[in-house]
Amino acid sequence: MALFRFQVRNPNRDRDTDAGRLQRLDRMLDDLRVEIERERNGLRDRYDKLAADAAFSYQALENDSVASSMSSKIDDMTDTMIRYSGRIQSLERQIGFVIGLRSQVEEFSQENAAEGLAADAVPPGRG
Repeated sequence: MALFRFQVRNPNRDRDTDAGRLQRLDRMLDDLRVEIERERNGLRDRYDKLAADAAFSYQALENDSVASSMSSKIDDMTDTMIRYSGRIQSLERQIGFVIGLRSQVEEFSQENAAEGLAADAVPPGRG
C-alpha cells in the first residue's frame, strides 16, 4: 500500500553533508584567526616603532633640546601606546577564543564521525 511508503535519506549523504559543514566552519575560523593575527602583528609593528620614537623623544627632552614641544608629543605617544596595547590584548583574547572554537569543532567532528561509525555497525531494524 502506497500510504505507508516513505524514503529515508542515505546515511552516507548525511555524513557527507555534516562533514562539509564542519569543514566550512573550520576554514572560516581559520580565516578569522589569520585576519585577527594580521591585525595584531601590524599593530605590534606600529607599537614598536612608536616606542622607539618615544624613547628618542624622551632622550631629546632630557637633553633640553626642544623641551616644550616634545613633552606634549611624548604624552600623545604614550596615550597611543596605551590604546595599541589594549587593542593588542583584545586581539590576543579573540585569537584564543577562535582557537578554542576550532578545538571544539574538531572535537565535535570526531564525535560526530564516531557516532556515524557506530550507527553503521547497528544492523538495520535494530537501531
